[in-house]
Amino acid sequence: MKLTRRAFVAGASALGSGCVGFGDSSTPTPRPDRDGDGAPDHADDYPGDERRAVRSFQWEGTASLQPGEFQAVALTNSERASGDVLDYEVSVDGDTPVDCLVFERDAYDRFQDGARDVSVVSEYSRVGVTDASVTRQLARGEFLFALDYTDQSTAPGPAPVEVSITLELGEALATETA
Repeated sequence: MKLTRRAFVAGASALGSGCVGFGDSSTPTPRPDRDGDGAPDHADDYPGDERRAVRSFQWEGTASLQPGEFQAVALTNSERASGDVLDYEVSVDGDTPVDCLVFERDAYDRFQDGARDVSVVSEYSRVGVTDASVTRQLARGEFLFALDYTDQSTAPGPAPVEVSITLELGEALATETA
């Protein structure tokens, strides 16, 4: 097939008129950010919570505790200006309560050495629970979370307990500070 001059000119005119162009005239599609924290929903671990954007730590599972035992995990808070958000959910299989205790480092060291009269950070701790759910902004510093079945706050029962736990630390979106 032979291309006539008229067909060539008509095709070139269509290209130049914007039907198909060489410049970028597209409109960017906005990325949804339902909670307005600056992290688009597709990259946000918490798309419905403006306090946190990125999960930095997670402990999930079932703990079996004998009377007098505890399990602990460190909660070293981010040095970012907004800090981390602590979120935990605990559920005991049965009706024997346990304690969810958050300690500052010095108090935890004494607790780990056997002291049972040390202070806990009450804002983050819950005692005598069979079900607990806590979401709080952590202050700066080094904390330790203990799933406790000792007599620190609530005396343990005579039998072991099974505890389901999900604990997360979530960081706010990193922002630049001057």
